[in-house]
Amino acid sequence: MPELYLLIPDNALRDAVTEQIKAAKLGDPLVIESLSAVPKQEGENAPDILIVDDLGSDKKTAELIQTLEQGQKKPVVLMLGGVADIAGVDESFSKPFRLGHLISRMKYYLETAPLLRNRIVAFGPYCLEPQNRRILRKGEGEPIRLTEKETALLVFLAQTKASATRQDILANVWGYDERIDTHTLETHIYQLRRKLDKEGENWLINDAGTYRLAETQE
Repeated sequence: MPELYLLIPDNALRDAVTEQIKAAKLGDPLVIESLSAVPKQEGENAPDILIVDDLGSDKKTAELIQTLEQGQKKPVVLMLGGVADIAGVDESFSKPFRLGHLISRMKYYLETAPLLRNRIVAFGPYCLEPQNRRILRKGEGEPIRLTEKETALLVFLAQTKASATRQDILANVWGYDERIDTHTLETHIYQLRRKLDKEGENWLINDAGTYRLAETQE
């Protein structure tokens, strides 16, 4: 199980976040009282994710977050409220935020993001190389180049067991809350279909408002 650390002074918020993490079966988070309690070495159970509550305006805290990048294992730092542009903070959540959205982002960093670095995905005649942001088609020498988000979208769909809803994709790939109205997903789906479905094929399937890849294989 991943190592999850919570630095959340508010008892009610900490309990709510802990409950949602356990319900999503992401692990059993460890509650800490200061950033000095965060180990920085891989052999010391350094955290995979560190959630910090609304401490971004504290200069000392900001400095301690930056020092985490110097360790052998840099945790993903998620800030609940506070200042968004602190070095070392991977993502911030303006208050009020939805706990479900926080859980979706945690799943992205734990499940999808690592696959972007070291997994090859096969579907139909295609071989996706996430680390190179490209797709190779059997029998063709020229690769299909992908953007960062196109790559993340395909990887997410490949590792999702069932069809993914629009809200799930926006939360996991883009970090958008479902309250945000955007056509960015549809735009990316359109561009990917232009790249993949050259011969009238349909590898990106829209099924009753959900999306999946056809014939995804390990």
